[in-house]
Amino acid sequence: MKQHRGFTLLELMVVIAIAAVLMAIAGPGLRSFLLAGARGDAATSLYSAMVLARAEAITRNAPVTLCRRDYASSTGYARCSASSTGNWADGWVVYRDSAPNASGTKPAAAADIIATGERVNNAFVYVADPVTTSAVQFEPSGRLSASSRVVLRLCKSGDSGYEGRRVQVDLNGHIRLSKDAGCTA
Repeated sequence: MKQHRGFTLLELMVVIAIAAVLMAIAGPGLRSFLLAGARGDAATSLYSAMVLARAEAITRNAPVTLCRRDYASSTGYARCSASSTGNWADGWVVYRDSAPNASGTKPAAAADIIATGERVNNAFVYVADPVTTSAVQFEPSGRLSASSRVVLRLCKSGDSGYEGRRVQVDLNGHIRLSKDAGCTA
């Protein structure tokens, strides 16, 4: 007589039930873990873009601008957002230019683009300080061309208790990435 090897239906159902209980316990923690990773990636990406823009301005001895990206642009390359409701969470464009503007005509050519950033997870939003910040321009000296520092805060939409991230650029061009408790968006 041959012995059959394998699992019975009852054993299989017990294992599936245990796995379902473990997933129910781990699910919320896993979501928080994934959101924390996405938050870190988004903040680091913007910080890196700022550092790149400043370094390129110094290296090229010409102004370099980082602006909000317009995904609705019909041109064959990334453009700056002309909309006053544009969001930094839609991504950004780093380009070489003589002066920033908010008309949506920058950069003038694809050859001016140094780098682009992609959209961030829709659970997050950037809050700009000053609110009207649609572009950040670095002078050839590495300093900001603006009259005040710029702060972009990455917050979780609708959750003021969530620990966000802050990318801050001082007038002298010093760029910092730090935690931001109580970020509201």
